Amino acid sequence: MEGTTFVWGMGNELMGDDAVGIRAAEMVEARALPWVRVFLCGVLPENHLAPLRETPPETLLIIDAADCGGEPGEARLLGLRDVEGSALSSHGIPLSVLLVPFEGATRIRIIAIQPAFTGLREGLSPPVEAAAARVAEAVCDGTWGEIPPLHSENLSPR
Repeated sequence: MEGTTFVWGMGNELMGDDAVGIRAAEMVEARALPWVRVFLCGVLPENHLAPLRETPPETLLIIDAADCGGEPGEARLLGLRDVEGSALSSHGIPLSVLLVPFEGATRIRIIAIQPAFTGLREGLSPPVEAAAARVAEAVCDGTWGEIPPLHSENLSPR
């Protein structure tokens, strides 16, 4: 693999499927890949900005639950522009505000996984647990860029 990749696992472990980012990041971390640094951010990604400043990676992948209107467990690839002015899941500071200063040195992408349930409960629903495993594998084997984008248009002629 080329360059260093940081993975931020985001979410709240007490809110059901909202913890999918943390779970996927744990799966990536278990692989102990030398080119990946994993950060279990929880609901406070701002606490993990120092490593971005000190040793900017080539890529920052943020994995989080987000309601994109899809089926539970569906993953979408987003850029910072896709989340401008919004906060994913239960996080307070919008990622677009937090990370814009780092865009020049680092490619930043968000892997959003559609939750089934984000109420008070522990554990992931089965389709979201399966999505965490698929996303973790895509991060580890470098195919994360093949995750469908948030918006895609069918431009083929009919």
